[in-house]
Amino acid sequence: MANNRTVTDAEGRVWTCVPGGNAGSKQGQDIMLTCTTPSLADPVTITVGWQWEKMAAKGLARLIVAAAA
Repeated sequence: MANNRTVTDAEGRVWTCVPGGNAGSKQGQDIMLTCTTPSLADPVTITVGWQWEKMAAKGLARLIVAAAA
């Protein structure tokens, strides 16, 4: 089962991402992440590949920021 992950974006915001209900998906299936940061009221939801835990922190942060825009 996937764990939560925390990343920091280029603006210095710290995001905490929690895998959705499909976190126990089979290998090869995408995962929905819900990411939050204290400076934004609404969470950001993104879809990432099943190996998202191995993704570079900067790359994950860029995806979150793009979805939040």
